[in-house]
Amino acid sequence: MKMSALLNNKINTLARLLKNKSSVEFKHNGFYYEVFESAESGYIVNVYSSDEKDEYEQYLESNLIDGGLCSGSERDAIEFML
Repeated sequence: MKMSALLNNKINTLARLLKNKSSVEFKHNGFYYEVFESAESGYIVNVYSSDEKDEYEQYLESNLIDGGLCSGSERDAIEFML
């Protein structure tokens, strides 16, 4: 039960960061998450197997495991692929 409260706090913190900065990156269960505002609406969520980035500080597409569009809130976007 305590771990659930810790995870909930982490999700809330990441959602606040996403709301204020329009993008957030974090590691969870060995995967690397990139969440950012979509130009259309909602949020793009990408999951990578490695935190390796190119010279432009972008995650390498070759490490992309999954991704999608979340049309919900900031919290929904953080939880989308967890």
